[in-house]
Amino acid sequence: MATSADIDALLIIENQSFPSPWPRQHFLSELEKPYSTVLLACSPIDTPQEILGFIIFWQIIDEMHILNLAVDPAHRRRGLGRRLILKAIALAQEHDLKTVWLEVRPSNQAALSLYHALGFQHVATRKRYYDDTGEDALILCLSL
Repeated sequence: MATSADIDALLIIENQSFPSPWPRQHFLSELEKPYSTVLLACSPIDTPQEILGFIIFWQIIDEMHILNLAVDPAHRRRGLGRRLILKAIALAQEHDLKTVWLEVRPSNQAALSLYHALGFQHVATRKRYYDDTGEDALILCLSL
């Protein structure tokens, strides 16, 4: 789980990962919400500790909503994103949640491939969701 001491490392990954990255205050805000979780993917214990990726999600009533997922570009294509999502799903199941929701850009083919491989289904589209490009958001859902 992340703490405020991790924010600088999260911001570096965030800025390298998204055209419109979250500002520092968004991360700090998520750490303060009781229903929000920020999980980290870190380097192996036998190496200098380094944050390699993160996932941020909310658990509300019987649903999980994934807000943000990013992996350091130097460590992509090694299964870290998949492991972060699977850990979040395992936590959802432990808490008897029924569904997992997320939004993704249609242009993010790597993420879409991962989500579909994990069983997420496209259930709706939010038109012009992303302010930076006007791109739609695909709403994906996984029933647990």
